[in-house]
Amino acid sequence: MESYANYMLLAVATPFCLWATWTDLKYMLIPNVLVLIMAAAFMIIAPIFLPFDVYLWRILAGVIVLTVGFILFSIGGLGGGDAKFAATMIMFVDQTQFIPFLLTFALFTLLAVILHKLIKFLPFAYPITKNWESWTNRKKFPLGFGMGGALITFLAQQAFA
Repeated sequence: MESYANYMLLAVATPFCLWATWTDLKYMLIPNVLVLIMAAAFMIIAPIFLPFDVYLWRILAGVIVLTVGFILFSIGGLGGGDAKFAATMIMFVDQTQFIPFLLTFALFTLLAVILHKLIKFLPFAYPITKNWESWTNRKKFPLGFGMGGALITFLAQQAFA
């Protein structure tokens, strides 16, 4: 049954990652309801497809990332929504794959920064995205853009490898 876990986790995570990407680009906000529903979906689906000890380790990883995220938030190094989304995202990643996931995350964050800067200046994109907060906020970057893409890509690679 564990062989289906990666497919199910990908199917569950994808809509939330797309939602987080869109809301972060448009509003510079990852809603609490998104994070809560995503975490609840993990809590419901994961015990069905993962061994119970793996399930508990993933929840612990989420708690650790949430703690670190809130510390970073309190010193201004990370947005609150990004911290909560990261904690929920990490529960979807196998603990033996943290380093490859972090490399994927770093790559997607870099790509997101580049794409964000390029798309802003494309003539066909402007009418669609002209009122998006991420284009006008020069002090912050919508990290959900890179985070969502990283998790979808990583889970897809795990599922289809």
